Amino acid sequence: MHMDRSVFDLKVSVHAVSLYILICALLDDGREPTVDAVRTQWSASEEALQAAAAELAARGVVRVESDGGLSGRFSLQPSAQWIWME
Repeated sequence: MHMDRSVFDLKVSVHAVSLYILICALLDDGREPTVDAVRTQWSASEEALQAAAAELAARGVVRVESDGGLSGRFSLQPSAQWIWME
């Protein structure tokens, strides 16, 4: 199981938490957490996906490995590396 329940303590947006959970579910299923794989299951808008990815990246939760833009693969970072705000 890849999910760290500390994500709920980060106080990020609902979309950011949803994206994190979706990435973890893909990993738990043995699938690559690519942006395209996420898009196939993402029920909100593309703008919400981009905002959620940017929010998680800004907090050090994920990295997006890509050639540019929002494409490629998500990489989860350990919670010890997350950026916590008060």
